[in-house]
Amino acid sequence: MVASLAATARAPAQTLPTLRVGSTFPGEEPKWLIVKKPELFKNVNHSYTIKWSVFQGTPVISQALAANAIDCGTQSPISMARATAEGAYHGYILGALVDEQPGYFSVFWGVRSDSGIKTAADLKGKTVASTVFGGGIYYHMRLWMKQHGIDPDKDIKLVEIPFPLSEEALRSGRVDSAPFAQPWGTAALAKGGVAKLFSISEVQSPLVNVFESCRKDFTDQNLPVIKAYMEDYKDAMAYALSHPDETRQVVSEATKIPYDVLKTFLLTKDDFYRPPSARPNFAAIQKTWDIYYQEGVIKQPLKVTDYERLDVTPSE
Repeated sequence: MVASLAATARAPAQTLPTLRVGSTFPGEEPKWLIVKKPELFKNVNHSYTIKWSVFQGTPVISQALAANAIDCGTQSPISMARATAEGAYHGYILGALVDEQPGYFSVFWGVRSDSGIKTAADLKGKTVASTVFGGGIYYHMRLWMKQHGIDPDKDIKLVEIPFPLSEEALRSGRVDSAPFAQPWGTAALAKGGVAKLFSISEVQSPLVNVFESCRKDFTDQNLPVIKAYMEDYKDAMAYALSHPDETRQVVSEATKIPYDVLKTFLLTKDDFYRPPSARPNFAAIQKTWDIYYQEGVIKQPLKVTDYERLDVTPSE
């Protein structure tokens, strides 16, 4: 965990329940707006207060949810599936964050333009980077390779590198291919010398990257708090999309990424897709889980309907 913040309450904090929310990067605009601009929303600091913590990745958030350290947090389909399969976490899928849709940005693996790597076959014997092993990006990369005749366990050397370090690792020659999300993807391509090899949307599209999940026990026992939070959450998603410049300023403050960089892609077609209603794409999550089960990534089938709470989830 790298940060912990709390919204300033207008009413005495002891009179309101506190919702502990975990976040990561990227694509957390609804939560950042609720925390940084609480005056815009009708429920935060009136029906509940929010304590916001930032973690390095969704697997760590799964652990925090399971340990009752937070009440709600960002999850990827694979992180939630694994935490659920291990019996450690019991939660609902309640709010959308970012997806991959045709016409929008998709996480891609880049290569040096002069590397001679043009196809999957050219990766044999090469060093390939991924973000955290066991995450959704990692497994979709493995699936793409298998679909193109590459055994990721035998044909390549895999190393773990976070998104912010991908470009340096690639340009320096420490790796032959590396993953890019935003803002690093647009920046690397704009500098030149980096070319796309493949995108994870080639494995599945539409694809849910991350969503908001809340613990079942907390939700069931504190339904008015979760309903109030999800009302604000839906309003925050709508606000982010309708006020992109203001949202970029908030994101810049939260992430320390310069506003001028964010303006080049954030909340444009060069960015991830954000469902305007903030309602999760349950069908896409189910498809991801089905793929993971068929490929042996998870050991038991999962039904997304077991993790819905539609009286709380934002409506279309």
